[in-house]
Amino acid sequence: METGIRNFRKEGNRYVLKRQYGFTMIIVLGLTVMAWLGYHSDNKAMLWIFGILAALCLLSVFTERMVIDMDQKALFIKRGLIKPEVRIPFSDITNYQLSRLIYIFVPVNTSLNVEYICSDKMMFAIVAQGFSKRAMQSILNDIEEIISPYDDRKQV
Repeated sequence: METGIRNFRKEGNRYVLKRQYGFTMIIVLGLTVMAWLGYHSDNKAMLWIFGILAALCLLSVFTERMVIDMDQKALFIKRGLIKPEVRIPFSDITNYQLSRLIYIFVPVNTSLNVEYICSDKMMFAIVAQGFSKRAMQSILNDIEEIISPYDDRKQV
């Protein structure tokens, strides 16, 4: 068994990315605080709007997933509540991209994206999000370690 793979759990011939709670929980906490402020200021609209947004954000954590299926040689990525699951064959992957949003010298969001070809068009899908570049690099290292023996792309 692979000992270096920390961010995935193995289920048969599939690797499932462990849930990333950090970024979403901070958003949910902020929305909950705003709903609480709406409750205590007798602003019912603020209570309902932020309360519903907090619930939807929390629900989205449990619907998101990223799976590496070694039988089908593909990534399966599901993000958000409404977007359908995306199937990305290993052979269609062209690149991984680390994107970082910094606001007033403070890193706000870091995301790991996969670039792939679908119907002769370049497409992107978010693999994972978090605060640190180190966490996203760790996930990318795990993905490459899992996929590399099965990757049939031409190496140049």
